[in-house]
Amino acid sequence: MRRAKLILLASASLLLACSNRKALDKEALMDPAACQGCHPDAYREWSGSMHAYASDDPVFIALNAFAQRETNGEIGDLCVGCHAPMALHVGATTDGLNIEDVPRRLRGVTCYYCHQIDRIEDDHNAAFHLADDDMFRGGIGDPVDTEAHRSGTLAFHDGRRGESSALCGSCHDVRTPSGLQLENTFAEWRESVFAQGPSPVSCAGCHMPGRSGPVAEVPGAPVRRLHDHSMPGVDVALSPWPEAPEQLQAIQRDLRRAITATLCVQPGTLGPEVVVVLDNVLAGHAFPSGVTHARRAWVELVAFDGEAPILISGVVEDDEPIVELEDENLWLMRSRIFDEDGTEVHFSWRAKTMETTLLPAAVTSDPTDPRFSHSVERSYPLSILPSKVRMRVQMRPIGLEMFDEIIESGDLDPAVLDSVPTHILAGTEIEWTDADGLGCVN
Repeated sequence: MRRAKLILLASASLLLACSNRKALDKEALMDPAACQGCHPDAYREWSGSMHAYASDDPVFIALNAFAQRETNGEIGDLCVGCHAPMALHVGATTDGLNIEDVPRRLRGVTCYYCHQIDRIEDDHNAAFHLADDDMFRGGIGDPVDTEAHRSGTLAFHDGRRGESSALCGSCHDVRTPSGLQLENTFAEWRESVFAQGPSPVSCAGCHMPGRSGPVAEVPGAPVRRLHDHSMPGVDVALSPWPEAPEQLQAIQRDLRRAITATLCVQPGTLGPEVVVVLDNVLAGHAFPSGVTHARRAWVELVAFDGEAPILISGVVEDDEPIVELEDENLWLMRSRIFDEDGTEVHFSWRAKTMETTLLPAAVTSDPTDPRFSHSVERSYPLSILPSKVRMRVQMRPIGLEMFDEIIESGDLDPAVLDSVPTHILAGTEIEWTDADGLGCVN
C-alpha cells in the first residue's frame, strides 16, 4: 500500500512537472532529439550507439547501393529494414538508395521504433509490428504517463526476462532471399546456457547493463532500474560520430571477458609443441557472432628462442587483410559463404551456403553432460623447445578485403579502411616462459 501511494505521489509530481509542456505529436515522438530533454543520459548513450549509426555507416550505404545494382533491385528492403526501419515504415524509402536524403529523425534504429513495438511476428529480418500510437513501451512494471507521451509495459521490453531477447533477435538473425540463415546471433543464444533455467541472461542482460536512477530528468521522477543504451557489440563508427571513445571503451570492456585462453608448451609426438585452448565462456552466442562472414578473429602467436622468433602466426600490419597472410598455422575464426557453384564470395546476396569456424557458446552448466566441455584447441609444432611464447586474440569487425569491390565500384571512399579497428581481447594476452616449466598458463 505504501509503495502504491509513493507511486501515485511520484506520478502526480511528474505530471505537474510536465504540465507546461505540450504533448508531443506523432512527428515529434518519432524524433529522438525530442527525447533528449527528459532522457538526456539514454539519449546520449543511444546517440553514440551503432543503432543510431546504422544508416549513416558508409559501408552499409555502399553495400546497399552495390547490391541494389547487382541484383537489379531484387534485394529490396533486406538491408534497410534493419538499418533504417522507421524510414521504411513511413515510406520515406523503399530500398535505402535515398537514405542520405531521409530526415534525420527517421535514420538508424530510433527510440520510437524500439519502444513502439507491440508484437514480434517472426524471429528474423525485423519482423515487428508497431503500435504507432502515443504510448512508449518499456520494461518498468508501473510506468508513469506524462504530458509528453503515455507509458506502457510489455514483458519483451524487460531485459530481466529471457523473452526480451526476441526483441533484439528479430533484427540480429537474418535470412537471405535464397533462404540462407546468414546471421544467427539470436539462434545461437537460444541454444546456449544463457537462455536456460529460471533466470536466463537476456541480450540486454549483457549489452544493456543496469543502474538505478530516475527514468526522466524531471522533479519527482521515481528511482527505477535503468539500462545503458549504448549497446556495444564489436562494430564502431567509421566516420565522425558522437561518443566514439566511450563506445570503443565499452567494446573493449566486454571483449576482455568474452573468452578465456590457455597457453601450453609440451612434448608432442614429433617434438615440442605449443597448444592454445580457447573457451567461449561469457558470450551468450558464438564468437564471433553477427555478420560472421565479414568478422575476422584470430590468434596471434609468437614463440622465441632467446630473442629470435622460431614461430610466428597471425601477425599482420594494421592495413593488411588477415586472410591474405601466408600462414599455414593461422587460427582464424569466421564464416565463409559460397555461391551456387561452391565459389567463396564476400557478399550475402550471392551466397547459397555457409560454413563456420566459430567458437561455440556454452550450452549446459552440468559438468556430467558430454556437451559441458566446448573449448577448442589448436597445436603449433616447433623445431626446438622455446624460451618464451606470447599469444593474444585479435578481432576486426569487418575484414579489410571485404572493401575491395565496393571501393573499385566507386561506392566507398577508400579512406574508410583507415577507421577499421583491430580489437585486442585483453583477457587472452598470455606469456609463457621456460621458468614456468612444461605445462600450461592462463
